Amino acid sequence: MRLQGPLPIVRTLALRLALFSLLWWVLTEGQPGSWPLGSLFVVLATALSLALSRPVPWSVVGFARFVPFFLWWSLRGGVDVAWRACVPTLPIAPGILTYRFRLPPGRARVFMTAVISLLPGTLSAEIVRNELFVHVLDQRASSEADLAALEDKVGALFRVSPSTPQSTHAETS
Repeated sequence: MRLQGPLPIVRTLALRLALFSLLWWVLTEGQPGSWPLGSLFVVLATALSLALSRPVPWSVVGFARFVPFFLWWSLRGGVDVAWRACVPTLPIAPGILTYRFRLPPGRARVFMTAVISLLPGTLSAEIVRNELFVHVLDQRASSEADLAALEDKVGALFRVSPSTPQSTHAETS
């Protein structure tokens, strides 16, 4: 993935400085006297992270759209799992959903896989070539359209256009 111009590097630098500053603030419980030493460590950590991991092009607009999407899906999944746990008949039909990636291999695909595992009721089980195997609590309620919507959001976040899959999705149990 090719970076275009200095903006992604500047944006990445600013983001990492902010994240390491936040981490320092949390670790020191916001004590103002820790910042002379903390500033040095924040700069060193940022420089080291840039040396070890190249900047990833991401979209601020894509991020702004992804966060509410993720929060809503997390809430929706949490309520669904809680409801299923409370109903005496335990309405679940666990299974494995096979999903063919439209995203190219790389960080966006790995990020999507991790996000699926964070959403209640789903767990990314395995990646084999261009397919992702997702364990779901109820394969009757889970759909490839949900995963495709997530993939679109992740693609927008990483500025990657999901391509058309070469074959259709399939469900197995």
